Order: sequence, then C-alpha cells, then structure tokens
Amino acid sequence: MKTKKRRVEYISFYNHTGLEEHFTKMAKKGWLIESISNFYWTYRKIEPKDLHFCVTYYPRASDFDPGPSEEQQTFHDFCAHTGWQLTCTWHQMQVFYNEKENPVPLETDPVMEVETLHKACKKNFLPSYFLLLAVGSLMTTYNIWGLVAAPITILSNASRLLTGFALLCTLILSITELTAYYTWYYKAKKYATDGIFVDTPSTQKAQIGMVIALFVGVLLWLTDLSRADDPFLFWLAVVLLIATFGVILIVNAIKQGLKKAQASRGANKVITLIACFVLSFAITGGVTAISIVINNAGLLDRDAIAYTEIPLSLSDLTDIDEDQYMAENRTNQSVFVGEQVVHQHPHWEVMDTPGMPRLMYTVTFVKVPFLYDWCKNQLFSTETEGYQGEYIIAYLPVDAEPWGAVEAYRQLDESGEEKSSYLLCYEDRFVLIHLGWEPTAEQMAIVEQKLNP
Repeated sequence: MKTKKRRVEYISFYNHTGLEEHFTKMAKKGWLIESISNFYWTYRKIEPKDLHFCVTYYPRASDFDPGPSEEQQTFHDFCAHTGWQLTCTWHQMQVFYNEKENPVPLETDPVMEVETLHKACKKNFLPSYFLLLAVGSLMTTYNIWGLVAAPITILSNASRLLTGFALLCTLILSITELTAYYTWYYKAKKYATDGIFVDTPSTQKAQIGMVIALFVGVLLWLTDLSRADDPFLFWLAVVLLIATFGVILIVNAIKQGLKKAQASRGANKVITLIACFVLSFAITGGVTAISIVINNAGLLDRDAIAYTEIPLSLSDLTDIDEDQYMAENRTNQSVFVGEQVVHQHPHWEVMDTPGMPRLMYTVTFVKVPFLYDWCKNQLFSTETEGYQGEYIIAYLPVDAEPWGAVEAYRQLDESGEEKSSYLLCYEDRFVLIHLGWEPTAEQMAIVEQKLNP
C-alpha cells in the first residue's frame, strides 16, 4: 500500500489562506502534509480526517537551520499543549494541524499576524522576486531591442528564443506575484486595525500557466534542435538539460543532508553554495571535454554532414576539383525563421592558390508570413558587413527575372563599387549570395533552382 505521495504544488509562500484550505482538503482524502521543498511536497498516508490547519511564520528561521531554535521549540511546545501539532516547516513557514472540532486559534491579532508574515516575506520571498524582476526586466528589454534591430538573428536561434521566453515568463510571474502580494499587504494592513484579517490571494493559475508555457517552449526547442543538420547539438542540449536538473537535486540533497547532520546554518549555507559552484563548473567542463573528445576522435564527421546538406555547390555553377574544396555549413532554425549559412572554399593547404573560386551564401527562411517585411528590413539595413570585410552601404535594384525572384538587388560597397553579391527576395525566403565572378543567366537560373526549389 502506498504510504507516501509527492506532488508539485503551485501555492505561493505567503498564501497561508490557500495553504490551509489545501492541506484540509488533502487530509480529508487521507493525506497529511509531511514536508515541503522547492521541488515537491511530500504527503503521508493517514485515515481520512477533518483536520484543522494553521500556517504561521517565524521570520528568524532559515531553510539552512538544522532544527528549531530554542524560542521556536518553546512555541512548538505551547502549540502542542493546546492541541496544535507541528507537521512540517519550510523556510520561515510553520504548518500545524489540530484534530479538535473547534480548536483555539493560534493567531488572534490581525495586526501582528500581518506584520509577522511581512517580516517573513522580506527574509525570503520578496528579495527573490525583486531579483527576478530586475533580471527579467533587464534581459527582456535587451531581447526586445535585439528583436527590433536584428529579428533574423534572434528568431532563427532556437536556444536564444527559449532563453528570452523563459526570462519573459520570469518577468511576468515576478510582476504577478509582487503585485498580488503588495495589493494584499496594504489592504490587509488597513483592515487589521479593525480586527479583520484579509485572506491572502492566489496566483496558482498564473504559476501553472507559466509552467505549461515553459514546458511547451522546451519541447519546441528540442524539436528545432532535433531537425538541425548536426545531431550532436540535440544530444548536447538533452545532456545539459538533464545535468542542470541533476545539479539542482544534488545540491538540495546536500543541504538536507547537512541539516540532518545538525550542521550550523552558516556551515550549511557555505558548503551548499560551494557544492553548487563546483558541480556547475564540473558539468560544464565535462560536457566541453566530451565535445572536444568526440570532435578529435572523428566520431561525428561534421564536414561530411555539412557537405551533403549543401543545396548549392560550386560544382553546380562551374568546373572545380571537389577534392580540393571544403564546405562550412551552419544552420539555425526555429518555428519562426530558419537561416542557413554556407561557405565553400579551397582546403587550407591550397587556400592561397590564385584563381580558385569561392562561394558564400545565406538563405533565410521566413516560416511566419507577417515576419517577412521585418526580416527584409534587417537585410536592407545600412553599414552591413559584407564579404571579405568591406561594408555594404546600398543595394542597387537589378532585373529579378533571371534569378526567378520577386525582387533582386546588387550590393554596393562604401566606395560605390558594384560587388558580385546579390540579395534575392523570394516569396518565403531571402538569398544573400556572394560570388567571385559575374554570373551568367544560366548560373542565375541554377541558383534559383537550388535555393528556391
């Protein structure tokens, strides 16, 4: 018979009204709260009972304490004498239950109750959310600026999109929590003088919504990586994701182990922080080392993968000895925009041989139609760095028909010289191609055939 149940709950630290109601419902189902952590809550199997719960706060407590202080223990003994049994603590929170039908309330002074709760929140809850608010605001502003200035760069990078989305969710949640708390606090403080305690608010729906949104975001991120040219990136992301959760669980286990070993608050805090740093560094270094070993061992033939995936090769346009060439292929994609950058050039040993042509092009796939003009504006931005380091300051319209494009432009450098570089606009993509020669009509048609099939 199952005697333990672990659940992830979405009830805010300060919402003791919601906590008491939740614990009461669980007890009626035969589950008594036994412990609370940042990851999951543990319940113990009991006979279904109609229990009364009271959640109080002790501002001087810490989650690193090995046990209750002398003052806390005295309070616990007093509560037990009146029928209130301590079932668990979490940071500054203390949870009591009482089996009597009409127990004597532990909290009778609304003014003191509100101020005690506020002091406890200032110790743990509020600083955390103000930090999240600051980080979320700063990084979201930075990401919005980057999205406006370089939408292709942002929207084609699934990892950067996920990070930005996670920070946005953090910002929304921190604003929601802080707004709900302070709205309640000032109202409760006002009514407390009249002997009325205002019930604490619930942000459960907002928390669940953010978790679902992040879960979907992670699934989309992994899906985008799984479709990338390099399968190593997908597995690397999976390993990092698992390792990150592993570090969190191990660090939490170390903290709980030190508490059971009766380590002091200061020692526990220092050792836990050191463990967090060492484990994070070790995992990052380990993943990097594994990546280097795999590359050096040739377990992933990146050049072969890249070359076979090139949609347009120099051999399609002109006669070359392919054995003397290598290709670099980088693909980024998300559900919004995809970008493939290809550079085909001579091998390093023949790099300086005169007369050997090169090919470089970038294909931008616009998967969401309303982003088309936005991406186009980035491609037309001035002071764009072109091939071999020169700066492109203008685009000269040219005949688009030979390219099979909707629009076609030729790049001009800062001296006004026409370059053998073209920006081609198709219905759902853009092609920026750099050639080392003047293309013929036949070659233009091949470009369209290969890059806009």
